[in-house]
Amino acid sequence: MSNLAKTMMKKRPLLAALLFASIAAQAQPPGKDAAPLGLELGKTKCARMTPGPNRVKTGTTPWAGGDTVELKHLERFNLPGLTRAIVNCDAGDAVALVTLTFDRSVLDDVSKKLDARYESKRKTEPGAENGYAAWEAANGSLEMLYARDSKQFTLAYWAKGAKARYFAYSGTNDKKPAAPAQSTQPAQAPQTQPAPL
Repeated sequence: MSNLAKTMMKKRPLLAALLFASIAAQAQPPGKDAAPLGLELGKTKCARMTPGPNRVKTGTTPWAGGDTVELKHLERFNLPGLTRAIVNCDAGDAVALVTLTFDRSVLDDVSKKLDARYESKRKTEPGAENGYAAWEAANGSLEMLYARDSKQFTLAYWAKGAKARYFAYSGTNDKKPAAPAQSTQPAQAPQTQPAPL
């Protein structure tokens, strides 16, 4: 066997590995899934967020049928300007919506980070009375809302299809939002201790 043939045989596994890595990278763009505060939209279960000093159940999400949880001690997330975090779960216990409230002073910085990570869909003019921006993630959508003179702004992370499912309005006045999904199975206590957030 020639030296060239031996060299090619040694390189073949490396070339195959590089080819497979390239295909995998193209199939799922890195960093395009939204997982605010480490909670992957539509997948993370709220049972994972056990009650305690860092998480307070504040009720039931009326439009989605699951728990509403407020996260406390926000400094641990290392997000400058974050003042409030609420998680809304659906009847299947999956995260349907995460709303984050920030001080207005970090609006430009947060907006730039979102522009770099997600596909921008819509933005209002800078001088508009109320500000609005939207981005698309692989597993949902994001909306930023604020009033021109407000001291805070809200960033809403919606799981894929959640906003349309729970707040589907038509153009007529006689239509109402879609009814929330109802669970047909009784709630059961978890068998094991959920992992901490």
